[in-house]
Amino acid sequence: MPICENCGKQFPHRIKVEGRTWSLTSRRFCPGCSELGGNNRRRYVVEGKDGMAFCTRCQEHKPEDDFHRRANGAPLSYCKSCSERAKSLKFEEKMEELIVMRGGACADCQGTFPMPVFRFWKDGKAFVTSRAKSMSLKRLMDILAGHEMLCLNCAAIRKWEKG
Repeated sequence: MPICENCGKQFPHRIKVEGRTWSLTSRRFCPGCSELGGNNRRRYVVEGKDGMAFCTRCQEHKPEDDFHRRANGAPLSYCKSCSERAKSLKFEEKMEELIVMRGGACADCQGTFPMPVFRFWKDGKAFVTSRAKSMSLKRLMDILAGHEMLCLNCAAIRKWEKG
C-alpha cells in the first residue's frame, strides 16, 4: 500500500467513488490530502499556523503578508521574494535571447558585451528595459523592430554628438 508523503498514512491502491474506480498506485498523497482528479505533483501542507503560509519554492513557512494574494484572498504559492527572483531570471533570459537574435554585437563598434551593457536606441532615445519585464518576447521584438542595439559607450558618443 502507498504511504502519503504529507500525513504518513497508508491508502489503498484503488478506490471506487460514485461508480468510478480510481487507481492511486502512482499518487504521492492520499485522497484526504490531495483531491481526486487534481494535480498530485506538488507538496501539500495541511497543517499550518494562523497567519502563516508555505512557499513551495524556498520551502519555508512565512507570514501571509510576505505573499501576493489571489483574487479569492488566498496567498499565492511563492512568496514575494521568490516571485521577484523568478521574474528577474525570466527577464534576464528574455533579454539574453533578444540580444542573441539581434546578432549579439553593437551596431556601431561591433563589440560583443554582456547583457547589461546593451541599450536599444531609436531617434536619440533609449528604450526603458524595465518595461520589458511584463512583456512576452514576441511583443518585445515587435516594439524594438526599429531600434538599434548599441553598447553604452557608443550610445553616449551618439548622445554627445547630437548635443
